[in-house]
Amino acid sequence: MDSVKKLFFPIGGGANFEERIYGALVVAKYLNAHIKFIASQMDLGLIYDMQMVMKGGAVFNAFKDTMLAELDDERQKNQDIFESLCKKADIKISDKNIANEATAEFKTKQGVRSKVVEFESKFCDLLVVACPPNGDITATFEAAVMKSGKSSIVIPRALKEFKTDDILIAWSGTINVSRAVTQAMFLLKQAKRVHVISTSKYLSVAPNAKENLLEYLAFHGVNATFEEVVPTNTPGEALLNNAVKGNFDMVIASSSGENGLKEMSLGGTTKYFLQNTKIPVFM
Repeated sequence: MDSVKKLFFPIGGGANFEERIYGALVVAKYLNAHIKFIASQMDLGLIYDMQMVMKGGAVFNAFKDTMLAELDDERQKNQDIFESLCKKADIKISDKNIANEATAEFKTKQGVRSKVVEFESKFCDLLVVACPPNGDITATFEAAVMKSGKSSIVIPRALKEFKTDDILIAWSGTINVSRAVTQAMFLLKQAKRVHVISTSKYLSVAPNAKENLLEYLAFHGVNATFEEVVPTNTPGEALLNNAVKGNFDMVIASSSGENGLKEMSLGGTTKYFLQNTKIPVFM
């Protein structure tokens, strides 16, 4: 897709390392884009600061050698897994984009992971981010989704297939969901089915929202349908239930907000949705 050339995927902590890498590669393959993976390791400067404090010696040298060897082993292991998964996904390894071909690269940076992610995520068209473990927002996830200034596709920690034929928009009128819809227009325009859900709480204060949103989408050739849904007492449950019930491939939602479905605020809604969803979310 011509509007997306470069993706960025931060390697967070926790399990499912191989599954997360493969899921991100599947997204890159679908979008025919270049994807850059970044892993972080402790800053080696900390080791040498410790050397100054401990004034060297045999004990410190043994510790330093062990740490450096472990870091090297980790880098090589990650690289081997990455190369194996690229082969499985039929994606060429390259640090340059190749016209009309999905490509991928894997880099390891030193430093605090969230800070590395916050910096590196500025230099891409779109982020691909794995749901955090148990739905709990981590510093890495927040740095990518909230501090990058970019839109994100948040994928389940184990994703084997990615498509965007059927898309659900969770509309609450927030700034972020408005931005997400516009940024995802390249996906909406090629979707076979686009459906919008909202709640009476929002529609009661924005009675013309349905007509205005459908008209806006129609300007881009997107023929969408609209439905008012009833939220549950559990934030995020109504959104997930409607996404599953409708067999949608992707949800477009806001990364924050207080209205309507409270669809993706960094709180209860996010935890419930990200803990339970098997459907990617564009935000």
